[in-house]
Amino acid sequence: MPIDLAVLGQDPRFGGGGAAQTDAFISMARELGRTPELLHEPHPGLGSPELTWRRVEWLRQLRAARRLEPAAKEARSLWVVAPLAQSGGAAVRTRRSYACWAGTTIRSEWGGRARGLTPRHRLAAGMSIAGLERLERRVLRGATRVYATSPASRADVAAAAGVSEDDIGILPIPVDLERFAPAPDEVWLEALSRPVLTFVGRADDPRKNVPFLLDAFAEIRRVWPEARLRLISPTPLGAQLPGVEAVRNAVDVAAELRKAAVFMLPSRQEGFGIVAAEAMACGLPVVTTPSGGPEELVRDSGAGVVTKDLATAILQLLGARERLTEMRRRGRAYVDAHHAPDRFREALARALAEVDP
Repeated sequence: MPIDLAVLGQDPRFGGGGAAQTDAFISMARELGRTPELLHEPHPGLGSPELTWRRVEWLRQLRAARRLEPAAKEARSLWVVAPLAQSGGAAVRTRRSYACWAGTTIRSEWGGRARGLTPRHRLAAGMSIAGLERLERRVLRGATRVYATSPASRADVAAAAGVSEDDIGILPIPVDLERFAPAPDEVWLEALSRPVLTFVGRADDPRKNVPFLLDAFAEIRRVWPEARLRLISPTPLGAQLPGVEAVRNAVDVAAELRKAAVFMLPSRQEGFGIVAAEAMACGLPVVTTPSGGPEELVRDSGAGVVTKDLATAILQLLGARERLTEMRRRGRAYVDAHHAPDRFREALARALAEVDP
């Protein structure tokens, strides 16, 4: 029997913002009465890594497009839902109508990742970039409707597709406001008195720029020796520095966020930055580098600071409790207004109605 709603995406084992995007789409589509099914190519770099030609991303995507084409072609409705539109190669091959919801672009992600790779890895990964960009452009231009996850990613997606930003819609990634809720004020104030700073993400991803965060924290420790930095990451970096606590495989990220006073995000590039939105929902002021989506969240909400100097920004904020308290309030209110599940439900219902044959 043909699939009701085929969803072309990336291997869900990647986790992070991409998994949050895909999970949000699939779970909400089910609430709207659809029966979605994720179609993806398992990534050889996850689980038990294999050193085969399939590690060449461009060739892997071409193989995935051929393998997934039959199911995508027969589906009642077809969407590409992934951080990168390259996951939708099968949609192009079907020569049928489909929609695409992309989180960022290859060029933007590569710009954030390349600087943190070794020369050998940079050369190997760079060999696929030109082919992947051609595939990305074909997927974006072939879609009946294209959506981004934020104004920042809309600009990047429009540039990659060679179209006007007006042609790109936005589907805001929702945040579970019941799960990601603030700790009681007294708990937050206790974390502020220590103070406890928190990061969430893959510490080994060059885009996350964790070495820069650790350097900034070392400066903070010189002024606040009692300060602590908690790295909530499935893959923390090697040696532990004084005051740094690595939390691997956290059972509940929301519970970990509620133990913090301030959230720090040192990324080089983010399409949306789901962890920043989740931290804001938990009532945490956010200090982030200029990186795309997170800086929009912070600037539009007034829930934190966008800076290239994390240490100075943190040291200034730690002495301004009233300002931090106001940021705490603003962040929660902003996520409640712009990223509540009900808002996403309405947006996705409209999008599905526009695209379905």
